[in-house]
Order: sequence, then structure tokens, then C-alpha cells
Amino acid sequence: MLDAITDQAVIKLGPDGEVVRWSGTAQAMTGYTQEEMVGRSVEVLHTPEDREAGLAGQELDAAEDGRRAFQGWRVRRSGERFLAQVTLAPVYGEGGAVTGFVKTLKDVTEAARAESLFHGLLESAPDAMLIVGQDARIVLVNRRTEALFGFERDELVGREIEVLVPARFRDRHVGHRSGFLADPRLRPMGAGLELYGMRRDGTEFPVEISLSPLETAEGRLVAAAIRDVTERRETEQRLQRQRDEILELSTPVIQVWDKVLALPIIGTLDTLRATRLTEGLLEKIARTQAEVAILDISGVPTIDTQVAQHLLKTVQAAALMGTVSIMSGVRPETAQSMVHLGIDMGRLRSRNTLQDALQLALAVLAERAGTAATAAQALRSGGSR
Repeated sequence: MLDAITDQAVIKLGPDGEVVRWSGTAQAMTGYTQEEMVGRSVEVLHTPEDREAGLAGQELDAAEDGRRAFQGWRVRRSGERFLAQVTLAPVYGEGGAVTGFVKTLKDVTEAARAESLFHGLLESAPDAMLIVGQDARIVLVNRRTEALFGFERDELVGREIEVLVPARFRDRHVGHRSGFLADPRLRPMGAGLELYGMRRDGTEFPVEISLSPLETAEGRLVAAAIRDVTERRETEQRLQRQRDEILELSTPVIQVWDKVLALPIIGTLDTLRATRLTEGLLEKIARTQAEVAILDISGVPTIDTQVAQHLLKTVQAAALMGTVSIMSGVRPETAQSMVHLGIDMGRLRSRNTLQDALQLALAVLAERAGTAATAAQALRSGGSR
């Protein structure tokens, strides 16, 4: 029966710790044969320092009241040390006296080395690392988690992960983690969303979270890597503000005359810039009640179908607000390119230079003023009759 147990050594000891039975697994684990060990004290397996401290006797004394578990270093016949998980259980005689012990040893050296390596990697990680169980309670955290969130480890272990989530996001977070547990795989959490963590003092900060399943002997756990992205988020916002300012400077809307606006376009016109251009022009039209807008394209290097479409949409939007658009700065090569591409700018008026476009704008204003005066006179005449 003893030899059938292969994952741990089983040894029967007498009341003073001498070996009475020695299993085949004990021989394989320690290198000592049964003939060498029967009758000898089990302390032969202890390290010299533990023998000097009397550790074997202390373990036996502790086990007289019931089963005890220990973990410590043991020594093989070859002198090699190994980490052993040890249990001692007393054997009682008819009068209740302890007549011996059953001792088991399990070599956990590799498991302990792997665990030590895992903990070392966890502690050295630059991100906050948490291990969470299926019940969403925290099992393990590293020192970066303590520094980032302001909690001590013993304040976090055993609590639900939502303790690190702002209250306004907790209901949504429960849905996110439930979704991950239903389909566990390596992926970022809340992709496309802005996620926030909450420190012990209640302050919030933006985070990125990566999740991965972790298969263990205790079942499936979840490893979460949490990174503070406050600095990066601020940098992105600052760059976006700078881009917006550059776009504003590169597409200024200038009032060159009463009710006449000019929009000098310089450089390549992409979708983002075209959108900002249209928005800026329409806001200026609404603010100044402009009736004519001059789009000067002398600074646009090339005109292709996409650029022409952007310009045409701007013209159409201005027309809906009652503003006439005039294109200026059309160079000969630009005109040829537009004809070659078959670009139809509709009824958009155009002039070679900004000066010519301004003269046309004034003519349009005069024409509109005359039409308005005629209409007003007609109304007055109709009213007098």
C-alpha cells in the first residue's frame, strides 16, 4: 500500500522518531534504502543547521496532539537539498498513548521555484497586476498596485475588484467582467471606452486594462494588468488642441468687406480639415450675415476629385444659408486638371485672382441690393393701392 503511493514518500516512525517502515517512494526521493534507514532517526534527512537546532524533535512534539503540516529543506543521500512539504500524524495505542507517527514528504522544489519566479515577475512588473478569482474577489496584488491605488495588500485581498472602480462605473464594470468570464481570452478590457480607476482617497484617474485567463490548480483565475495613462491622455489632448489651433490658423475666415468673407485655403485639403473649414465658414456667415464667400484655392497644390467634392460640399452648405460662393486663384493647370478629371463644380462662379473675385463679390452685393430695393418698392406700391 505504501509503495503504491508515488507522489509522496510515506514513512512510519517510532515514538522517538526512529524509522520503522520505509516506502519505495521514500527511497526514490531521498536515495536512502530501507536497510540504511530502518532503525535510524529521521533527522538524518534534515539539514545540519536544523539537526543542530533539534527541529526533528520539535516537529514530533508538535504532532503529538494531532496532525501537523510543515514545510522546510531536507537533504538527499547525495547531499542535494530539496524543499519538502511535510505532514506528521500521530499513531495512538490502546491506552491513548502515542506509539509512533506517520510522516509524508512531498518534493515541492520545482513548484516553489516556479511560484517564486511567478511572484518575482509579478512584483517587478511596471504595471499594477492583480489576480482575481471567479467570484470577482482579489486573490493577489503586486507592489505597483499598492503604489498606484494607495491600498495595502491586506486591504485588497478578498475584496471585490469593484473597490478600485469609481462608483458611477461599477454597474457597467460588472457587465464587462461577466462578459470576460463568459469568454475568457487575452484582450483589452472595454476596448474603445475611456476607463477609470479609483484610488483609496477617492480620486479618479484614466487607465488601460488588459485581461488574460490564468489556469491554476485552484481553477481559472483572471490576471489584470492596469496602467495609469493620465500623462498619455493629457499629451493626446494637448496635441489635439494644437492640431485644432493649427487647423484654425491654416483655414482663417477673413471679413474683407461688409457682408463679404474670404477663405484662403493653403495646403492639402483632407476630410478633417475640410470639415473644420466648412464649420468655420458657416459660423462666420451666421455671425456676420455675409452674403458672399470667396474661396481662394491659389495655395492648394493639386485639385483631385476628393478635394473638389470637399469644396462643393462647402459651397452647398453656404448656399443653404443664402450665401453666394466665388472661387478664386484658379490657375491654368488647375483648370486643366479639373476638366481632365471631369469635375463639375456646378454653378460655382470662379475668377483668376482674389482681386477679380472681390470685384465680382461687390457686383453680386449691388445686384442683390438692387433686387431687394425693387422688391421693397413693389411691396409699397401694392400696399398703397
